Amino acid sequence: MKKNIIIILLGMIALSCNSDDDNSTIENNCDFLPEIISENDFNGINTSNYIITDVELNNGCLIITFGSSGCGTELWEENLYSTDAFYTVFPLQRALKMELINEEVCLAVFQKTVSFDLTPFQIDGQSELPLNIDGWNEQITYEY
Repeated sequence: MKKNIIIILLGMIALSCNSDDDNSTIENNCDFLPEIISENDFNGINTSNYIITDVELNNGCLIITFGSSGCGTELWEENLYSTDAFYTVFPLQRALKMELINEEVCLAVFQKTVSFDLTPFQIDGQSELPLNIDGWNEQITYEY
């Protein structure tokens, strides 16, 4: 009987917990949510430790395929950032940078694909948003 009560209590605790790491706020079934950061922080992001090989949009997700050296992709962390310092054109555009945190020192090269929910980057009064991704030569237009 005690064992059943403990299992029920643990189940209730597990259901009531809300981790900051869960992606429940991601609307489009993407892997991650990007962030808008200060212009100084944005300018300090290193993008030289990977090479973007493909970019596409799918239902509000920006999908980035990239390659980097390392021992594997399991320990890599990817973040996508923009800033509210817009280009002086209309419609307003966003500059984006993907940050790869990869502290592995191996000579093998791996490829990985991740997706980011673009909802936080939407601009009121616009239904489309040109995106300029650091490391990608083509402008991508996000329509919402």
